[in-house]
This record gives sequence, structure tokens and C-alpha cells, in this order.
Amino acid sequence: MKKFSIFLIALFSALLAVSCASTSKDDDQKDESNRGIIKYVALGASDATGIGAFPLTNGYVFRIKHTLEKNGKKVDLLNLGIPTANISAIEKAATAVQIAGVHKNLVTIWTGANDIIGGENVEEFEISLEIILKHIRKDNSVFIAIMNIPDLTKIKRFRVKPDRHVTSERVTAFNNAITRQSKKYNATVVDFFSNVPGDELVSDIDGFHPNNNGHQHIADLFLKVILPKFNI
Repeated sequence: MKKFSIFLIALFSALLAVSCASTSKDDDQKDESNRGIIKYVALGASDATGIGAFPLTNGYVFRIKHTLEKNGKKVDLLNLGIPTANISAIEKAATAVQIAGVHKNLVTIWTGANDIIGGENVEEFEISLEIILKHIRKDNSVFIAIMNIPDLTKIKRFRVKPDRHVTSERVTAFNNAITRQSKKYNATVVDFFSNVPGDELVSDIDGFHPNNNGHQHIADLFLKVILPKFNI
């Protein structure tokens, strides 16, 4: 907990610096989309940082950025992936972004798996998710893409060693919460539940995190909804 508090202080300081540095550019920011500039904020856990990919820059967040840049867009990425984070930690990061006034027009979110594994309550998960989306949706111009959760029971780690917290029923309940809040705050759901990651997409090291192919698959699912929004 102490380490995470230190992380949040450092995060807020960095975000505040970003915000202050951009204050004089407010007029320029108004037409960023027209000039091809994408201010991308990624919220998530270890997957967002690239865990499972080699090197980490092959992670799905970086692949999304790279694809947008290949298509002629300038992308300013703020990757707020937090290893081992549950929804509560991600809520704190999203709150820091809001307080700092960080400008953004693209946000990706992938959360929930750690909450399921940790035995967290789905009702509390949904409350935190609503807070996150409410913060982001204060700017109606932001495109929000949120990925739902695959059936974790079919992933190698939990086939080999089942966990009482990891059930298809709990995955469905968490995904229903994601769907409800996405509809409420006009976020686009990226459907990973219907695209169950086979063993060829999962890291051999832990049987859980996506490998390079898995990160590419996740990036492709996100890009299917992102590219049309940015006229690509």
C-alpha cells in the first residue's frame, strides 16, 4: 500500500507537470483532431504496460500507438497501466488525470480480471468503473474504448489450477457491469469475451498474460473500433 501511495504521488506530480506545460497551448488543442494529433491515455493493469510481451514495447497499448502513427497520426501517449492493479487503483489514476486537467481525445480501458481473481465484489467494481467513466466523460469529445473480460476459466492458468473466485458466472457479472456503465457514459465496448484467447496467445511463463501474439490480437480488437473514429 505504501509503494502504491508513492506511485500515486509521483503520478499526480507528473500529470500536473503535463497539465501546466500544456496550459499555454489550449487554443491549439481545440483543433488537435483536425490536425491529426491524438492525445491517448491508456488505463489498465500489467497488460497495459506490456507484461507478457517481449520487449514490453510490443504490448497492445504501444501497438495501438504504432498503428495510428503508421496511418499518419501524431500520437501523444500517456500510459497509466499499473501492474497488479484492481479497479480501485485504476480509479485513483483516472481521478489524478481529471484533477490534473490532462487533455485527451482517446482513452482505452481494460480492467476487471484482477478484481475477479482477487474475489472482489462486482457491485463495488461497478461503482468504481462508473466513477472512472464519469471523470472521462466530462469531455464529450473523448472516444472511450473499454474491453470486456474473456472467460478466464478457459485460460491455461485456471484450467490447470482452478480458482474458486474465477468462474464463468463471475466473469459474466463483471462484463454485465461493464456493458451497463459503457451504455450510460457512451463508451464503446470491445468484445474480448467472444474472442477467447487460445493457448497460442497466452504467455508460457505464467499461462495468464498475453504473449506477443496475444498483445497483437488485443490491439487489433481495439483498433477495429478506434480507426474509424479517427477517419482511418
